[in-house]
Amino acid sequence: MSKHVVTIGTGAPGGIDAVVKGYEENGLFNNFVHTRIISHLGISKLGDIWLFFTSFFKLFYKCIRYRNLIIHCHMSYKGSFWRKLVFVILAKSFRHNTLIHLHGSEFKVYFSSRNGLTKKLILWLITNVDEFVVLSDGWKSYLKEISGREVLSINNYVDVEPVATERKRGDILFLGAFIHRKGIYDLLNACAALTTSYHLHLCGAGENEKVKALVNKLGISENVTFHGWADTSKKMKLLSSCSVMILPAYNEGLPMTLIESMGCNIPVITTPVGAIPEVIKDGENGYLVEPGNVGQITLKLEYVLSIPDELNIVTNNAHNFYKNMFTSSVILPKWREVYERYV
Repeated sequence: MSKHVVTIGTGAPGGIDAVVKGYEENGLFNNFVHTRIISHLGISKLGDIWLFFTSFFKLFYKCIRYRNLIIHCHMSYKGSFWRKLVFVILAKSFRHNTLIHLHGSEFKVYFSSRNGLTKKLILWLITNVDEFVVLSDGWKSYLKEISGREVLSINNYVDVEPVATERKRGDILFLGAFIHRKGIYDLLNACAALTTSYHLHLCGAGENEKVKALVNKLGISENVTFHGWADTSKKMKLLSSCSVMILPAYNEGLPMTLIESMGCNIPVITTPVGAIPEVIKDGENGYLVEPGNVGQITLKLEYVLSIPDELNIVTNNAHNFYKNMFTSSVILPKWREVYERYV
C-alpha cells in the first residue's frame, strides 16, 4: 500500500492554501495516498472552533485506521500553533510520523512575546516532531538559535503562466490581506503623494471598510480599483499587465506573491523583512524600501514607473532567480525526499 500523507492547515485564501493546492496540482502526492484536512478558514470564530473539532476527529479516525501516516502540518503562529500542537500530540500518541512546516511571518514576534510555559511548549514542538521545515536559511538559523535543533530549509514555489499582453504604464498592483502588517495604509498614503499618473489595483480583503475610508479621505478613489481576492487567472492577468507589484510589508516569511511576480517579469518593490532580503537584492532583481517609510515608497514608485534603463535587467535577473529556485521541478523533489524517509 502507498504511504499515506495527511496535510493539515488553513483553507483561508492566502499563501498556505496556495502552497497546498500547488502540491496537489503539480503532482507531489502522485505516489502517495493524500488526505487534506482543513482546520481553519478565518470566516468566524465559532466556525473555526467547529472546524477545529471536526478536524481533530477526522485525524483521530485516520490515526486509528492507518499505520505510519505522515502528518504534514502547515503552521503559522497564535491559534495555528495551538491547533498544530494538539494534532502533533494526537499523531505521536499513535506513533505516526509528524512534520511541521512553518510559514508564519510573525513567528519570531510571537515566540519572543510568550510566557515561559508557552515558550516551552513551542520548543517542545520544534524538537519533538520528526521533521521541522522552514522557508529560508535565515529562518533555519533562527530555529537553531532558539531550540538547538537543525531544521530543514525548503523554499515555497509556484509555477506561473504569464499572459501575453502589454503592460499598462502607471498601473500599480498590490496582492495581499488588507491589514497593517502588509503595509497597505502606507501604500495608499504614498500613492496619494505621487506626481505621476497612476492606477492602483488592490487584490485582497480584510479591513475593507477602513481601507475604503482612507481611499476616500485621500481623494484617490478614481485611481483605485478593488478586485477582492483574485483567483489564479485574474492574478496572472494583473501580474502580466501592471507596471509594478508592491508589497511594503512590516513582517513576512517568504510571500508567494513575491515569487509569482518574479516569475511574471514584473518589477517588485518590497521591504527587507523576514526571508525577503535573501531573495530580493535592491537594484539587482527588485527594489527595497524601509517598512513604514511612506516617502521612500513614493519615490521608489515614481522611479520604477519612469521605466529606467535598468528595469529590463532587473526583471530578467528576477526571472532567472525564480527559475533556479522557485519552480515545482526544483522544490517537489526535495519534498519527495523528505517523505521517502518514512516509507
